[in-house]
Amino acid sequence: MMGRNKPVFWKRALFCILVFLSLACIFGIFYVHRNFVLIGTNPIAQILFHTIVQIDGADPVFIKGIVRDIVIIPLIGTVFAYLLVYGDLGPLKKIHEKGLFAWLRKWGLPLAAAAFIICFTALSLYLRLPEYIHVYTRTSSLYEDEYVDPSQVKFEFPEKKRNLIYIFLESVETSDYSKELGGALDYNCIPELYELAEENVTFNKNKGYEVAPGASWTVASMIAQSSGIPLNIPIGENDFVTSNKFLPGAYSLGEVLEKAGYNNELILGSDAVFSGRKYYYEMHGNYTIHDYNYFCETERFDSDLTEWWGMIDRYLWELAKEDVLELAEKDEPFNLTLLTVDTHHQDGVVCLDCKDEFPDQLGNVYACSSRKVADFVDWCKQQDFYENTTIVIVGDHCSMSTHFSEVIGNFDRKAYYTIINPAKENKNTKDRQLSTFDFYPTTLSAMGVRFDGNKLGLGVDLFSGEDTLCEKYGKDDFFELVKQHSTYYDNKILYGFE
Repeated sequence: MMGRNKPVFWKRALFCILVFLSLACIFGIFYVHRNFVLIGTNPIAQILFHTIVQIDGADPVFIKGIVRDIVIIPLIGTVFAYLLVYGDLGPLKKIHEKGLFAWLRKWGLPLAAAAFIICFTALSLYLRLPEYIHVYTRTSSLYEDEYVDPSQVKFEFPEKKRNLIYIFLESVETSDYSKELGGALDYNCIPELYELAEENVTFNKNKGYEVAPGASWTVASMIAQSSGIPLNIPIGENDFVTSNKFLPGAYSLGEVLEKAGYNNELILGSDAVFSGRKYYYEMHGNYTIHDYNYFCETERFDSDLTEWWGMIDRYLWELAKEDVLELAEKDEPFNLTLLTVDTHHQDGVVCLDCKDEFPDQLGNVYACSSRKVADFVDWCKQQDFYENTTIVIVGDHCSMSTHFSEVIGNFDRKAYYTIINPAKENKNTKDRQLSTFDFYPTTLSAMGVRFDGNKLGLGVDLFSGEDTLCEKYGKDDFFELVKQHSTYYDNKILYGFE
C-alpha cells in the first residue's frame, strides 16, 4: 500500500516545487523591474552583489519586498494551484474526479514543468542572462593594457594642501533638466544644481558623465570614482566583502590622501555596513565613519526622527556642517565624503522642506535636494576654509525609478557632476566623453596634486589633454571590455595576490 502511495506523494511534491519556482520567476521579474533595472545596463551584477553580500542596514521596505514578492506570494499561489489540481478533501473530492479537474490531475505535473521552463526563460531573457554569460566568459586584456596601479604612482602635493569635500548625490542625472536645457523633462526640477554646473567646471558643457558597467549602483559608483575600477562580482564567491577584506588590491583616493596626512571622514544617513561601504572606506583610507548609528549613539540625532532606512538629508546637511567645521579646526587638511539618500528610488522621501511644484513626488524630492545642495555650497563659501577647499559634486548613478524611466523614455541618460573651486583652470575646449572612472585622477588634479602620467586605475585626468578610455576606444567598445572577465582584476585587485 505504501509503495503505491509513495510515487503519488513525490509527484505532488514536485508539482508544488515547480509551481513555486514558476511563480517566483514571474514575481521576481516584477520585483527586479521595480528595484534594480537600469536603462542600458545589465542588472545581474547588482543583483548578485546584493544577494551574496550581507544586507545589514538595508531598507526594511526593501527586505519586506523580497519576502513578499519572491516567497510569500508564490507560496500562496502554490497552495491555490495544489488545491485546484490535487484538492481531494471534503467537498473538493467529488469535483476532482471528472471533467476538467480530472484532466488537470492527470496532466498537472507536465503542465507545471512546462510553466517552469517558460517562466525561467522569461526571467533569464528579462535579466539578459545569456548576454551576461557571454560577456563574463570572455577574457579581456584591458587591465594589462590600460590599468595604472595607483599604489605605484608618485604623488606631489602643493605646499599648502587643499581640503576636499566630495558629495555623492543619490540618483541625480542630467535628464532632470528641462528639454530646453538639454534634459528630458518639460520642466527643470534641479535648477540650483544646473546653475552650479553652469557656473563651475564641467568638461562637456554640463552634459553629465557616462555611468560605467560595474558602477551603476551606489557602493559600486563610490568605489569606481575613488579607485578607478568597476566592482565586478566573482561568481561562486560569497565572502569577498568582509571587515578586513574588500578589494585588497585597490588603491584609492582615500589612501593617497591618508598617506599625505589628511583626515578622512565619510558621513551618511544610513547604516554604513550596508553593501560593505564601512569596510571599503575603513580599509581604503582609514576613514572616520559618521553614519546613522554613530549619530544615534552620540545623541546627535534623535532616533525617533528615523524615516525610511535612517536619517533623511534634512538632518544630514546640518550635521555635515558641524563636522566640516570641526575638521577645519584641525592642523591637518581634510577630506569629507558625503552621501545623500532622499532621491533614492522609487519615489524618494518627502521632508518638511519639500514643495508641491511638479507632477510627481520624485520630481519634488529632486527639487528639494537641489536647493539643499546649493544652500550647503553657499554656506561653505562663507567659511574661512573655503578658499583652500575643492568641492566635487557627483550623481552616483542614474535613477532606478521605473516611473522616471518611463517618463524620460529613450533619452541618452548621463549622471550629474560639477567641480567647484579647483586649483587649476580647465583649458580644454573640446567636449570630453568621460566615465565614472575618470573622477579619481581628475579630483586629485583639481586639488593641485601632481602625479606621473595622467592616469590612475582606468581613469584619465580630465584637466589633461589625454583621451579618456571612452574616447580612445569608443564608449560602447570600452564598456564591453570593462564587463568582460579579467584575470588581472581577479588576482591582483579582487584578491590582492602579488
